[in-house]
Amino acid sequence: MEKYLIEKKAGIPRCFRVVRIEEYIELVTWISSTGNVLFRGQRRDLSLIPSVGRDKENKRWFFTEKEIFEEFKREALPFLGFTPANDWQWLSVAQHNRLPTRMLDWTRSPLAALWFTVCKPACKNESGVVWGFIYDSKEVISATSNLPSPFSIEKTSLYFPEHVFPYIQAQSGVFTVHNRNENDDNFMPFESIPDTELLLSKIEIPADAFQIFRYQLFRLGITASILFPGLYGLVERIKYQNEFCDDESGNAPKN
Repeated sequence: MEKYLIEKKAGIPRCFRVVRIEEYIELVTWISSTGNVLFRGQRRDLSLIPSVGRDKENKRWFFTEKEIFEEFKREALPFLGFTPANDWQWLSVAQHNRLPTRMLDWTRSPLAALWFTVCKPACKNESGVVWGFIYDSKEVISATSNLPSPFSIEKTSLYFPEHVFPYIQAQSGVFTVHNRNENDDNFMPFESIPDTELLLSKIEIPADAFQIFRYQLFRLGITASILFPGLYGLVERIKYQNEFCDDESGNAPKN
């Protein structure tokens, strides 16, 4: 796939750029042939740091992480219809409802990852990215009943969650769960963890390609209503079909 290679960035050995969805499918198919791969879509090329660690100025969420999480657990039950069995499951529910947590979202679906990259116009005309991570299936956490708290893990771990929330199943969702030393003021970026960078690839999506990628994904059936089953996803899909984003000319029919 040398034709898609670009200059090495951020210590990642393999960086690529694609401008058409056919190129993206060809590239992720090739990447997936090298091992078990997860994908993560981002509208901007930012470090792989969980949301509780991104507020570098005042670390509001960083220092209150556990307190906010316990508040969510106390008050979320009436809206769930079930009780998660442990903090791993609770974190999964919290993450998929946009509470800042020490988790990062990944997916086994490269098309879902691409949707999360291009679903809105590019930010400040910056390129978006899709990360690919080759993982060892022996390192996966998939049963959490006898595990210690995710707040006491000694290394960043890969968690294939129980399907305790519909979005997880719809998005083929998995998580990296990030650890930090209590005396450390930062989470280490995932791409900076020793040896991890050797397992990562980065695919750049130019800002001016977002609109066509978004439209092509829609025609392939990758929409908000598929990835977010329920009224929220339905409304987002209907809005996309009936109004134009800032980067769309209005010439291409969507229905």
